[in-house]
Amino acid sequence: MCLACEQDAIWFAYLESRGLLKPDDPAAVEALFATFPVQPLPVQPEPQQAANPPAVSAKNPFSCDDPTAE
Repeated sequence: MCLACEQDAIWFAYLESRGLLKPDDPAAVEALFATFPVQPLPVQPEPQQAANPPAVSAKNPFSCDDPTAE
């Protein structure tokens, strides 16, 4: 489990232990975090592709998306 996922799990366990969060209740999660300010992320434009781009295999840097990661 990556550090960010582990921190989220600890945070949710803490909230649940305090009675602030009901397990498997998306409405409760939305209500809890609705008061936090949200800043939208800037959208980056798509990179222009050349007529004959070279084959590039990019490895996903996010281990949360990789089921074989620890």
